[in-house]
Amino acid sequence: MFEFFNIPHTFEKRVADKNNLEKSVEIPNILPTFEKFAVNIGVCTETLIKWCREHTEFLETYKKCQALQKDMLNDLALRGFYNATYTAFAAKNLTDMCKESLTNSNNELRDAYLKAMSELTNDKMGKQ
Repeated sequence: MFEFFNIPHTFEKRVADKNNLEKSVEIPNILPTFEKFAVNIGVCTETLIKWCREHTEFLETYKKCQALQKDMLNDLALRGFYNATYTAFAAKNLTDMCKESLTNSNNELRDAYLKAMSELTNDKMGKQ
C-alpha cells in the first residue's frame, strides 16, 4: 500500500507549444485514494476497513499513506494544479484538515481509522 501512495507529485512531459517548438511541462500525478487502492488489489473498501480494525501494522501503514495523500494534495493545490473549490472539498473529506469532517464523516474508512486509533490510545493508556 505504501508504494501506491508514495509517488512523485508531478512528472515532466514534452509538448509542442503554439510555435511547434518542444518544451517540457510539469504535469501533476493523479492523487492516490484508498478507494482506488482497494480496487487495484481486488478488494472493496469494506475489506480495508476490516483490516484497519484487525491489524495494527495495516493501520500504521494506512496512517502513513494518509499523510502522503495529504502532503500531495497540499503541495499540488499550493502550486496551482488543483481547482481551489474542489481542493477545499477534498481537504475536508480526505484529510484531517477540518475537525467537522472527522466527526461528521460518512466515510467508513475514516470512521474505522478513528475508532481503531481510539482503541489503541485507550489500550496504551490502560497499560501505563
